[in-house]
Amino acid sequence: MPPIASVDVPASSANLGSGFDCFAVALSLKLRAELWHGDETGIVLNARGEGAPPDGTVADDNLLIRAFREGLRASAATGAGSWRLEVSSMIPAARGLGSSAAAIVAGVVLGAAVGRRAVDADELLGLAARLEGHPDNVSAALYGGFTLALAGDEDLVQLRRFRVPEAWIPVAFIPQRESRTPEMRAALPESVSHAAAARQAARAALLATAIMTSDARLLRGAMADELHQPYRLPLLPGSQELIELAYDRGAAGACLSGAGPTVLALCDSPAAAHAVEKAWNSSGAAGMATRLRFDTSGARLLAD
Repeated sequence: MPPIASVDVPASSANLGSGFDCFAVALSLKLRAELWHGDETGIVLNARGEGAPPDGTVADDNLLIRAFREGLRASAATGAGSWRLEVSSMIPAARGLGSSAAAIVAGVVLGAAVGRRAVDADELLGLAARLEGHPDNVSAALYGGFTLALAGDEDLVQLRRFRVPEAWIPVAFIPQRESRTPEMRAALPESVSHAAAARQAARAALLATAIMTSDARLLRGAMADELHQPYRLPLLPGSQELIELAYDRGAAGACLSGAGPTVLALCDSPAAAHAVEKAWNSSGAAGMATRLRFDTSGARLLAD
């Protein structure tokens, strides 16, 4: 007997340098979640792979279960229900690759799939953004491709999805060490200068232009940053050196992925992508470089 529904959700890399808390792109690492009828009232979660909750995790503290409940409420599902969630993930946790966003999107999508009321994608995005606290990663995870998202009132998110430039190739260096988003947020200053904010706004506009026009020559300037990387990189030994090494080997752009510690390089040729991947794996840094693909589909639901 097949599951009631299943969903595949991609990893995501947020910020992309200058696009702090608004830009993101979906990547080919995936989380899969399947919904089954349970044996008793309530929700049982069985997780394996990257990002599986540690032993002793309370169900109410699990993001996927919380998101599933929100999806159930939004879709006007009736009764307490007996549910079993089977989750497997390739997305490393606490590495800046959107593992929590993928879990949230999986939960709301599956919850919304079994109720009496149809829930559209924009409403799902609002629910997911509220649970995540910001809309960047969940937008890319839900819709795929490059996304620009701006949070508004009442769970409304203004979203622009961009076509992925065909020649661009993402390469990631995924460190062995973890970093936690709350700690990386705490490293940020309360305010920045007006001049820095103006430069950052210009770079973010340039980033959107680079993506829309497929002009990789703009990426180095567009992905420079003054809002978060200067404060986070000192807490992530070796990450600045990996960014510089990527540029030395021909990357068009390079940055922290989300809050780190993963570093993302955008390359505009297979030769550059190979050179960056090889250099990173030969650098002696603890971790692994891997060439990925952009995900252009976003969350994909299969329902029985």
